[in-house]
Amino acid sequence: MSQNKPMSRRQWGQRVLALGGQMGLTSIALPARILAASQPTAAMLGGLMAQQAMAATGDRHVNNLIVGSGYGASVTALRLAQQGQSVTMLEMGRLWNTPGKDGKLFCTPFKPDERAMWFKDRTKAVVTTVAGFIPTSFPVPKAAGILDVISSPNMDVYVGRGVGGGSLVNLAMLITPYEETLNRILPASISVKEMLSKYYPMAKKGLRATQVTQSYLAASAYHRYARVACAHAAKAGIPWRILDSGYDAAYMAKEDAGLVPKSALGGEAAFGNNWGKNSLDKTYLADALGTGLVTLQPLTEVTLISRASDGRYLVQTQQIDTVGTVLAEQVISCDRLFLGAGTMGTTGLLVKCRALGSLPNLNQHVGTRWSSNGEIFTVMNTWTATGAKQCTVPVTGIDAIDHRGQQAYSMNIGIPIGIETLTTAHITMTRTPELGNFSYNTQSKSSTLNWSATAKDEPVASTFSVYDRINKANGSSYSGSLFGGKKCADSSTYHPLGGCPIGLATSDIGEVKGYPGMYVMDASLFPDSLIANPALSTTAIAERNIERIIATMD
Repeated sequence: MSQNKPMSRRQWGQRVLALGGQMGLTSIALPARILAASQPTAAMLGGLMAQQAMAATGDRHVNNLIVGSGYGASVTALRLAQQGQSVTMLEMGRLWNTPGKDGKLFCTPFKPDERAMWFKDRTKAVVTTVAGFIPTSFPVPKAAGILDVISSPNMDVYVGRGVGGGSLVNLAMLITPYEETLNRILPASISVKEMLSKYYPMAKKGLRATQVTQSYLAASAYHRYARVACAHAAKAGIPWRILDSGYDAAYMAKEDAGLVPKSALGGEAAFGNNWGKNSLDKTYLADALGTGLVTLQPLTEVTLISRASDGRYLVQTQQIDTVGTVLAEQVISCDRLFLGAGTMGTTGLLVKCRALGSLPNLNQHVGTRWSSNGEIFTVMNTWTATGAKQCTVPVTGIDAIDHRGQQAYSMNIGIPIGIETLTTAHITMTRTPELGNFSYNTQSKSSTLNWSATAKDEPVASTFSVYDRINKANGSSYSGSLFGGKKCADSSTYHPLGGCPIGLATSDIGEVKGYPGMYVMDASLFPDSLIANPALSTTAIAERNIERIIATMD
């Protein structure tokens, strides 16, 4: 970049995030009054942000407070700031811009360290063993790592911790759900045709969605497993497609050619991608910081919400450092409150507030209609080579009809362990007829997910009906080598949904019933399985809702 060429606002935002992370600041913002400068410097930004960090240590009032920094939260921050509204964002996890001892932001799956898990002493994965006997769990120091696993009876929920939320640890899939699914699960007052024609394309653009080319897919050694999986599906009469992704397809091609450091082609995914992924800190969040109206405070957990007599919301917070030491506790009051802490965070917080009486008017629908997105993990013995080198980011998937005539979607995922396994792996997403709910546990002082042991039965049956057909057509079979001998993994999800169902717990723009000016802006709104990775849908519905919220603001 030329020394005299002004930075774009996104570049300004990315620069602020980088410098803030390097300095370990507790509050990060880019004041609008310095946006005219041609280049930010560490001294310029550091001085301003240090002043803001000091100012943030006391109780204070803000106009718009956002809890979380995932997909819905990031959309909300950007669109409010573009309307001239000042915004404060609170994020429970770290700002991931400080390299570790290896010079990288994120650790690798087979060399995990304190960057891996959120205050746990061992790593955890859906895959329990490799080749049936090599464990995948490793000891790690307890610290503010990037991946959390929230466990309850019958279900493990994997969530991202950090500025950018789930975009840091997901497989970057940007999948548009089936129209039939959206018509079935959304209130009639929400136009599905408008969602598909306007807000899903808007979300794809904002998230910088890309696809690999047919020619690249056909030639790359790293996608042999995907070609085998697609061929097997086609032989069973099941169509396959190339998937939209938040991973930069051009960067992936350069990885393959040996021109840039490898990330998706280097086994990275579970604990973050050091390169290639267009996570939210490179898209919506960077754009939001670039407006000069957004202040971001990481490592800050919201512990309780109440409402003052004048209508303001009072948000109790606790700031920690990366080893869990409490640095400060403060109450932030706000005129408008936007909850974007993800399905587990937003729903758990509201259920807690209702149980403790700080938000007594929350209705009976808060904490209901939780779904695992019907996710079932399977591995197939193909008896044909699928490649020792495999990409961690999926590029292909299938669209199937199960034994009940219902739609099922499945991604073909890699197993990048560096040896030939003669297998393909898949994450299938299906309907979840039996849904979960939350209750408050007075002993643990936390909200608990209640997920029945039988809730997995229909998703498992749906998945098996699809892959039974594929196995019959190709002579393949189920492998239990990665799941402790089981034919599938049926009690884990990376894509939780629901808990604050739109139209029931909230209005059709996400405003919490009984609490004007408080909005749910994340995947908690979806009252059932999307049968698709929810990142794009969460972004799209947030784009729709914030547009309508802004139109009603004074």
